[in-house]
Amino acid sequence: MCWDCDDYYGEATDSDLTDLDTDSDNSSQCSEHSSMSEAPGEEVVGDYGGETYIPDKQPVAKRVRTDKGTDIGTALAIKRSGRRKKSLSLIVTVPIDILLEIFGFLEPVDLSHLFRTHQAFRTVLSSDHAVSVWKAARVNRDGVPDCMPGMSEVEWADLLFDGSDCQECGRKRVWDIDFGMRRRICQPCLNENLVCKSAFPFEFPEYDPIIMDLIPFSSIGVEDHDHDYIADSACKFFWSDDIEKMAKELEVYLKPGAEQALEDFKQSRKKYVDSDSNHIAVCEAWVTNDCARQSLYARELRSQNTKLFEARLVDLGHDAEDVERMFDHHHYGVLDKEFTDARWKRLIPKVERKLAQLQEEWRLEKQREVSCIRESRLLTMYHKYVRPLPQGIVPPPEHFLKLCDIAEFIKSPPTADTKSDVQPCDAFAEKIPDFCADYMHKKKLELTRLLALSTDAVQDTTTLQNQVIDAPDDMLLQLATSVFQCTYPRSFPLITWDKVQYHQGSSSHSQRMAPRSSYALMMSISPCTFSISQRGVAAARSLLSLVGLDAKTTTATAMDGLQCRFFCSNCSPKPENGGSYRMAMNWRQGVFHHVENQNPSHKEPRWKLLSIGQLYVIQSSPAPEYPAATEEVWLCNKCNVYHGDPTTKVIVIKHMESRHGITTSIEGIDFSYDQGLIEKPPPAPKFFVTPQTRKPSKPGTTQKSTGSVYRCQHCDGSNRTFVLEGVKQHLKFKHDIKSPHEGPDFYNIE
Repeated sequence: MCWDCDDYYGEATDSDLTDLDTDSDNSSQCSEHSSMSEAPGEEVVGDYGGETYIPDKQPVAKRVRTDKGTDIGTALAIKRSGRRKKSLSLIVTVPIDILLEIFGFLEPVDLSHLFRTHQAFRTVLSSDHAVSVWKAARVNRDGVPDCMPGMSEVEWADLLFDGSDCQECGRKRVWDIDFGMRRRICQPCLNENLVCKSAFPFEFPEYDPIIMDLIPFSSIGVEDHDHDYIADSACKFFWSDDIEKMAKELEVYLKPGAEQALEDFKQSRKKYVDSDSNHIAVCEAWVTNDCARQSLYARELRSQNTKLFEARLVDLGHDAEDVERMFDHHHYGVLDKEFTDARWKRLIPKVERKLAQLQEEWRLEKQREVSCIRESRLLTMYHKYVRPLPQGIVPPPEHFLKLCDIAEFIKSPPTADTKSDVQPCDAFAEKIPDFCADYMHKKKLELTRLLALSTDAVQDTTTLQNQVIDAPDDMLLQLATSVFQCTYPRSFPLITWDKVQYHQGSSSHSQRMAPRSSYALMMSISPCTFSISQRGVAAARSLLSLVGLDAKTTTATAMDGLQCRFFCSNCSPKPENGGSYRMAMNWRQGVFHHVENQNPSHKEPRWKLLSIGQLYVIQSSPAPEYPAATEEVWLCNKCNVYHGDPTTKVIVIKHMESRHGITTSIEGIDFSYDQGLIEKPPPAPKFFVTPQTRKPSKPGTTQKSTGSVYRCQHCDGSNRTFVLEGVKQHLKFKHDIKSPHEGPDFYNIE
């Protein structure tokens, strides 16, 4: 973007020399009084468009003005009262020697412009008297080399300085000059018009190859297939028009008796080409040095103009830092030319508008930056507090940020001090406990209302349904029949509030799939919606009825204390090693069993209570460790190191020794497993109703499976089946699930 460019604003800008006026009337006067103008009757080329103007008669003499004020003083007063127009029309009346003296202070490009301005200037600058003027002009322009052989001073100045358009097609922004071709040519035109020496016989088979020794050439030619210039001093490239012209010139010397003239012409042309080749190196070296000089001058001018512009804007009342920042990385096209009063007057309003626009952009950028820092600081503080809490009662972090006073603080304007921008964050720490407690209160109230509307959770709900429930019922949430389920697919039944508060929704499944950092896990938590698990409630009520307890008052803790075991009457005994067994389930395992088995044989829950003898057999067998020590679900209860990022049991025990000095740590007191990751109870033990006749196979041995068959939940559309260990290995290596669980990861096929 250039503020000093006509195209940018869609209208012509005033010239820096606004006081000068060269209208048509003055131009006619110039022709009349100029000592360098044409004689009357000669054809004069007009100043614009190249049209021919033929003076047919002398200008009519002006009529003498008759004014009342003939007094000299009065006349001077009248003359000075109006603004006097300044004109350059009389410059052509200046003696030639004075003009040449003036022109000697100019540069070649200035002389080239004067050459096109007026026929009188054209005559003077084309005369022999102007040789020293052109030479001085080239010296003024950092020692421009002499003209290329055969080129006039004007042509040479035009080639070097007159614009950057391709001289063949008019394409813009063509910077490089091919001195061998004596043209400023774009690459497409070079590709079209250059002829390589080796291709000459094929392109011009009718011409004598001697032509290539008589015309200028270039060693930089067309582009190859990789868009690189072919540069080879041994390979010469010729302009096709030059070949055609030289062929026509040679035709004059091909007549009988012109052999000597032809030979003289060839020798002169060869000398011309040789001198041309030597001069090309001089010109290219000068161009390289001149580019460096112009770049240095532009940088110095830009630096000087920057200081001038900054000082002017500061004097106008703008902030010095904002002004300096404005020109730090961009000059906006206003600093590359010298400043005149006209430019100042034209550019200042535009620069002020741009500065105001940038200040608003900087303000918004600073606001976003500070808001991001504040938000990050608040989230870090929030995470530190909620990290050890059960994830089910942790509000989503975006809800915390949307609290009205916190959101207002995040969006508040930044201060001048970065420390002051984030220091108020610490004051919001006291809001986090109340915010989490309020969230937990709402969760409990939501579940209480669900239980009140469910006719399966409690039998006598008339009183609850007729009341407006505005407070959670903790007793109701702890009943054994308070079984919930998350709306997320493949979720487990959640028995009482104790399990709901640890439920992590979709994030628990995602963490098993791909473990992440605790911060990323916290940010992925989305609020879960819950409903009553109808099959879970039905299973719990049937189990309570079997042991003779009241569903309205019996809590889950009371059922845990009974130490009862149950057989599912809907399941047939399963064969193993010549015998058959049933699963001896506690009441929680029974609820899970009925919820997971939704086939027709389990339409209604039916149970058989184990006898005391059967219960003794079960209790006498050691229970397998659950969860396994190798599963990454273990946490330290003394600190928050592994909260949100659990690890194996061995690592936690070593941590207890090294960090807390506890050599004999106790599970459940010093450390425990993350109940949000382990929502399912341990597998029920087998009770063999028919004794085994064969010895059980050793772990790791392979035998034909007669037990349960499983399928992977993550292989959609696959009918592949596995034994238990097989499906676990499949999930571990194919789906990267280190601790697979029955239900969300694989399921049993009856």
